Amino acid sequence: MTQRKSERLVNLLIALLSTRRFLTRHELRRIVEGYRDSADAAFERQFERDKEELRALGIEVETGSNDRFFEDEEGYRINRADFELPEIAFTSAELSALALAGQVWQDSVAADHTAQAFEALKAGGAAPDPSLVPTVRPQVSVSEPDFDVLYDAVVRRVEVEFGYGGETRRLQPWQLLQRRGRWYVFGLDLERQADRFFKLTRFTAPAKQRGKAGAYQVPADANMLAQRLEPVNDAVAVVALRTGIAHNFGETEPVEWDGVVPDGLAVYRVGLATAAAIVTEVAAAGPDAILLAPEDLRAQVVEHLRGVAS
Repeated sequence: MTQRKSERLVNLLIALLSTRRFLTRHELRRIVEGYRDSADAAFERQFERDKEELRALGIEVETGSNDRFFEDEEGYRINRADFELPEIAFTSAELSALALAGQVWQDSVAADHTAQAFEALKAGGAAPDPSLVPTVRPQVSVSEPDFDVLYDAVVRRVEVEFGYGGETRRLQPWQLLQRRGRWYVFGLDLERQADRFFKLTRFTAPAKQRGKAGAYQVPADANMLAQRLEPVNDAVAVVALRTGIAHNFGETEPVEWDGVVPDGLAVYRVGLATAAAIVTEVAAAGPDAILLAPEDLRAQVVEHLRGVAS
């Protein structure tokens, strides 16, 4: 969603919340920034899409007339009582947990959302107990370029399209999950009509949103389905890795190795979903990774690097 569209939606939301009477299209076009300069046909399209966006977010837009005895132009408003949440109280420990959760996110659209939410809590007079927030805190890197598009699609329930394994895949994204330091999107694979995990680092073409918001419903048992289809490591190799990059290779375990290992590298047993994934990851790491065993995968890495060099 573009910043311009986001601002227009917020302006429309404020206008519909700030009135007890129904506002006509003419009035909304005049007072909502983002509608004023649009041509008639463009305004109609924008307004219809924006109403659907709000409804997809669970915000019900009422329609009606200000005079029940005379039929005048249809108007719109949002019932504040239906929109507002009941008062929520947090303990100091709960606020500290929220603060820590907000600190975990970095390099993504989620960073702004969590920071704004926590600032709103503090503005309401609640403050976390600093002693309960660890000095050393975990961080979740979200550097994958497709994360923001998928995050927005999950929130708004929009179908996505992306390249994967040499094919164009279409997905109804239900969840974004991190497993062993890697991000996966989980949802309904529309081509195969089956629940699937897709690893973000293996996308071969950028994710793009397709269609309208609220296009599908997320199954109530999505969490259970995700656990049942947990990505597994079917391929294992012994790899010498530069100190500090082992976390980039998913599930790793230090092992002993009788052969010669270059200085600055340590030997690990590495587990990934497929043999091809191991070959790709080792080749991509360049001099920071050397595949030691098995021999067939080692030969594939050499062949892969020769192909790249040529």
